[in-house]
Amino acid sequence: MSYPWIIFALAGAVLIWFLIEKARRRTHPVSGGLQRDILLPHSAEFELYANAFSHCSRKVRLVLAECGVPYTYHQIDLIETGRYETISARYLKINPSGLVPTLVHNGHPIYESDGVLTYVAEHASADRPSLVPADLEARARMEEWVAGGVISSDDPMASMATRPGSCIPGLTLPIFVTAIRYIPLRRILVGFLFHPDKRRPAFFTASRLFGLRTMLGQKPLQQVMHQSRDHMRAHLERLSAHLRDTGGPWIMGGQYTLADVTWSCMLLRISETGWLAHFAEDKTLAPVLAYFDALQARPSWQEAITDKRHPIVEKAEADLKVAIANDTKVARALFS
Repeated sequence: MSYPWIIFALAGAVLIWFLIEKARRRTHPVSGGLQRDILLPHSAEFELYANAFSHCSRKVRLVLAECGVPYTYHQIDLIETGRYETISARYLKINPSGLVPTLVHNGHPIYESDGVLTYVAEHASADRPSLVPADLEARARMEEWVAGGVISSDDPMASMATRPGSCIPGLTLPIFVTAIRYIPLRRILVGFLFHPDKRRPAFFTASRLFGLRTMLGQKPLQQVMHQSRDHMRAHLERLSAHLRDTGGPWIMGGQYTLADVTWSCMLLRISETGWLAHFAEDKTLAPVLAYFDALQARPSWQEAITDKRHPIVEKAEADLKVAIANDTKVARALFS
């Protein structure tokens, strides 16, 4: 076989591999809730496919811990914790949308994290207090607080003025940029081949190449962060006033509910990305800080959050704190 034909054959083999692999990694939307018509291989009554850093994964782990529901845990990586495992052929058999978390109950997957919260609350251990108020009016008020924490998979930053959850992606950008330095570039570039949203690998590639200082100097990125910051401040002021008026200790008063699960994870993300320390300069937010301390003191926090910390996220959090303290350009880009 002549040299050109060898090259042609190799190119053809690579193309065939790519087309097959792309077909195996194809994603599509899924409906929320329990999928009774899908039966997956399973070894335990409850199994959770989730990520240590994922905001929605944290909510589900917290509700499982609060409800005393035992489960088998499967760590699924995002690129910021190592690789694009959510779009692997293996995981797409679990959840064709390529999103985490996915809870599996007796082999049947449950999609969309906020639906999962309610589902787990309905299957809580008999010796655990309910996370849902019995009174219908109180339940409706709780559901309003829960709905505010939703992050839409279609448009994650939609409706920032009315939904604090929509502010989370923009506030997470600095730690995304910081964490990606620990990921090999070759893994990030895989996203250009297979990730359905090419903006993610583009953002992470730029972050890996240029670093935190340069990325935070970009005006479009600053605008997103500042808009998220200013809207989140307003949401925190509302939460602070509510806690002050009701006396707490929880959003619904004396009962810890799904609303507190939701806000636990939002406050955690705000804290680990450096924003909470900035917001804490406003003394009117003292009730929020006390509330966050109380959330972290619950046994569920150790089980669901502390014990599931990811080393890359811990490094990124520490790096970001150092950068904010020592680099005036970084601090100015975030807080000016």
